[in-house]
Amino acid sequence: MIKRQIECGYIMAERSRWNIFRPKVKSEPKNPILERMGLATESFNTVAGVPDIVRNTERLRKDSNFDNEFELFDNMLKLDPELNGAVRAVSLTANNYEINYSRGKNSQIREAIRDLVEDTLDFDDIMINAMRNLMVYGNDINKIVGKDGVGVTNLQSLPVKQITIVDERGGLGSYFVADEDNPIITPTTYMVREATSYERAIPAREILHIRIDYRSNWFTDNKGRKTYGVWGASRFTSLKQPIRMKYNSMNNRISLEDSMTKQFITIDKSAIEHIQDPAEQAQRLQYIMDEVITLFEGLRGDQIPVLPHYVELHHVDVGNSVPNNTGFLDTINADIAAVLQVPRVAAGQEKGSTFAATFNANLWAVQAISRMHKILAESTTKMFMTHLDLLGISYRKQDLPTIKFEAMDSETPLNVMQRVTMGYNSGILTLNQSLDLLNFPTIGKDGEERVTQTNGQTGELPRENSQDGASDMVD
Repeated sequence: MIKRQIECGYIMAERSRWNIFRPKVKSEPKNPILERMGLATESFNTVAGVPDIVRNTERLRKDSNFDNEFELFDNMLKLDPELNGAVRAVSLTANNYEINYSRGKNSQIREAIRDLVEDTLDFDDIMINAMRNLMVYGNDINKIVGKDGVGVTNLQSLPVKQITIVDERGGLGSYFVADEDNPIITPTTYMVREATSYERAIPAREILHIRIDYRSNWFTDNKGRKTYGVWGASRFTSLKQPIRMKYNSMNNRISLEDSMTKQFITIDKSAIEHIQDPAEQAQRLQYIMDEVITLFEGLRGDQIPVLPHYVELHHVDVGNSVPNNTGFLDTINADIAAVLQVPRVAAGQEKGSTFAATFNANLWAVQAISRMHKILAESTTKMFMTHLDLLGISYRKQDLPTIKFEAMDSETPLNVMQRVTMGYNSGILTLNQSLDLLNFPTIGKDGEERVTQTNGQTGELPRENSQDGASDMVD
């Protein structure tokens, strides 16, 4: 153990406290009289109050700037682990697909599509990225790169936040007003970084725009122009305020805990009572403070400070002083799962849910994800058609290879076990039927009997995190 003796002494009147963990700041005191007494003025900070939170969330709710919204969505995704996890979990489902090449009318069509998917494009990444963008932005915009006689050679993902869409009134160097009386309805040109020196115009026929919930969606682009039925609708819009409230709550808790002194020192007056000059007393006290701070800043984890008798270290237990916000955060995370229509487990909400509630929530989630899979499949078919057009290969849409995403199971293995057990215990299923549903071997005639001793009440099913046995599943 390293010992370091501090030569110090002082304290005003009785004892004064000094937070050893606050940063050392040397500045001129505002009141020289207080300084001469050894009592320098301190500045105090406050955590965000209710008016601040309301003001910030109100600004977020009213801010409809297209560009800023997408930047905000990106930040929300980066900062919130539950939100990021839910989006990532659903995005990865787009990687579970099969392409049925047998639907191709002839070998020429089949080989052209197979070469595009397996050799030319990074098709897996395209699917995952499209699913992710649909979840976050409601839109996935790509530039189709191709050449006559060669086909599609690349699918270039475009930054959604830098895109504007115009009709026949727009184009390079043409900026017009589109209000609710005369909105943009028919996309003609996709503008990249419009009104900048890097402005680029791309015809709509060269764009693969994947979108959801767009038909009746009003949207204002970053040039203040109204569009109707052009842009897909992002579900992140309704999460702006909950996410802001979530992080205000977390940041306020951190600030509150940090502002509460957990350790402090006291310096006994015997350290300076032998000094008569007040100025020298103040200098001595400052020296003591600096030495103590230096000592603690230089400590390793395996070292213990050795202090002189007139310097004492105190610890304060603030464990019960900060309110618990776990319930509030759980509510926000449940909102994330509900708005995005993802399986609740993907947003960390499986715990504490009954089987019935979880099954219903997951059922809706599966349907929502399946719908996005269908949208991806339809967009993929359009890309196949463009590829064949460039190659000069004639086709009918019904004769093209089709993409099929793997069917999602709406139940976890635990859910299946619970459902089967409930059926058996209530006398609806025989033991053999139950075993068969669980993909277990049956046991012959002994397994054909049903449970007959039941009061006809099934009661509440066990919760996902329950440790109770199957026998406790019914009353």
